[in-house]
Amino acid sequence: MDVRLTSVYVADARLEADGVDQPEDAMSVFVGRAGRGRLFPFTVRRSYTGTGGWYVEVMALLSPGGEVVWRGPERKLTLRGTNKIDTFSHDVEGAEAVSTEDHELVFLFSDGRGRNLDEVARVPLAIIDEDPPYAISGPTVVLGESLKKSTVVWVDVPGPDGTNGRPVPAWYGLDGDRVYILTGGSEQRIPGLAEADRAILTARSKDDQSQIAEVEASARVVDPKDALFNRIVPILLPRRLNLRDGDAAAERWKKECTLVELTPTAVPVRA
Repeated sequence: MDVRLTSVYVADARLEADGVDQPEDAMSVFVGRAGRGRLFPFTVRRSYTGTGGWYVEVMALLSPGGEVVWRGPERKLTLRGTNKIDTFSHDVEGAEAVSTEDHELVFLFSDGRGRNLDEVARVPLAIIDEDPPYAISGPTVVLGESLKKSTVVWVDVPGPDGTNGRPVPAWYGLDGDRVYILTGGSEQRIPGLAEADRAILTARSKDDQSQIAEVEASARVVDPKDALFNRIVPILLPRRLNLRDGDAAAERWKKECTLVELTPTAVPVRA
């Protein structure tokens, strides 16, 4: 196909809109402190040259192993001819990264007459495991401050096997900015949390139960054999009300419960 990518620029959408300098000379996106999961919205500005006419463009994101982890919508683009350079800019939302290793952004085209997509180009994309500068006073900070004073956090696990839009209350432990929740056995049951890779955490007012903050968090199970499990147990024990077996609960938790680590991210929660 006679289409060529002549330039491309990728940057955090909000920093780009605000005219703020990008880290690493751009070609990088933020994934938050969890180091994986849904990316902060980013802008892709790219230029093409090629035979005049209209085309269908699709962007896709490949993991370091080459698997497609995100595929964008089809967009109709018009090129004016091989002696012209046409520039387009779109914001990408909902893309995901599986690690902090470089991913690849792939540009696919069809000529509009067929459904077959041909690869025009691919470029490396750096994944930054930090929240962007504008997130330092956002919902994650509000959530963290609220959870330091509260005993209950509301958890929503997306999907038909989760709570699916109906958050449930849970007691928890805090270690730094990470939230630790036990689920299963004779303890609290939070549908789908033990199998989830993300959840939505909500802090509510003690007075009127109004929402104070809503934050998406990456989720991972802490193996009972992991030293982290033993480190978190002393944090959880005094927060479990009406604990019938005292310190012996630690062994019971290892046998019958699942400990889930939740790392809040400032990535906006999708509606």
